[in-house]
Amino acid sequence: MEVGLLMVFQNFMDQTTDREAWDRDIHLCSLAEPLGFDTLGAVEHHFSNYAMSPDNIQFLSYMAAKTNRIKLMTGAVILPWHENPMRIVERMIVLDYLSNGRAMFGIGRGLARREYDTFGIDMNEARDRFDEAAECVMSGLETGVCEWETKHFKQVRTEVRPRPLESFRDRFFSVAMSSDSVPVCAKLGARMMSFAQKPWDQMAPHFESYRELYLQHHGVAPKPPICVDFMACDESAERAEALARKHMSNYYITVMEHYEMANDHFKNMKGYGDYANNAEILKDLGMEVAGNAFVDINTWGTPQQILDKLDARRKAIGDFDLTVQISYGGMNPADAESSVRLFAEKVLPEVQSWQRMSEPLAVVG
Repeated sequence: MEVGLLMVFQNFMDQTTDREAWDRDIHLCSLAEPLGFDTLGAVEHHFSNYAMSPDNIQFLSYMAAKTNRIKLMTGAVILPWHENPMRIVERMIVLDYLSNGRAMFGIGRGLARREYDTFGIDMNEARDRFDEAAECVMSGLETGVCEWETKHFKQVRTEVRPRPLESFRDRFFSVAMSSDSVPVCAKLGARMMSFAQKPWDQMAPHFESYRELYLQHHGVAPKPPICVDFMACDESAERAEALARKHMSNYYITVMEHYEMANDHFKNMKGYGDYANNAEILKDLGMEVAGNAFVDINTWGTPQQILDKLDARRKAIGDFDLTVQISYGGMNPADAESSVRLFAEKVLPEVQSWQRMSEPLAVVG
């Protein structure tokens, strides 16, 4: 199993300055390579203290100069928010040069109406823009030539320089959280990324569908998906749970607010049917119950409790790689650092030693 860190750069309730929030998370990033993590990544979000990471490629370029071994992943570039796919091609190639081939390209569609509205992009176009841009960008990254004419993007034949360092095909990821994103992810040949959203055993059909569709399109089984969790680790089970209940719940509230999860607008949005259904479920459950359920599905506990949870997940969904978020919901910087250091000492070496299962679950011919 490979394990990474994903940074969100949250300034929860503006409890600190933006500079202090960035300094906090940059410090935590600096620990990733020496502590033995395999990947380091960052989200893309705009205009809010929810996640102050408007340019993850720029951030990773900075980290490329600060590191030597760790792989650097966009988690993710939200394609519909970028008007010119060729600029993404150029910037990812530059990141690959700066990192000596350590760049990993993750993409997503985006879910926040406020971000779409601020960019002046109709969210009903999100599905089409994502699908078109993904094909354009991957073509450019593979060939070094950008040329396309789609509904939303037009580009005369242009060779980018510097040329691609090497193929991104085995370093290509896509967030696939909804039933209409999974087929697109599989068709693109991307590795699937999924954030914690429901009990992992209930997610088994989600991963099963991806594996089946990927196999149909490409004739081979895909590499294991990446599960993205929030993490809190402590030698005391009680303290680990207290950290998780407080700070993961805090983060969950910001998710609900940022994405307007309980609102009805998803009903009228093309390609967001799953989220409309989830909004109705959320109304029935209530915010407190839903928040506690969110905490339950993430990664927290003593080192042994975390190992047991990850082992149970692997038995339920098959092989997966893990990416953890460690600074969120107003967590004290000292607690975040203590948590990640303990995780790196007592969990990381064990899970990295786990061998892949000989037969991935749910791959069919």
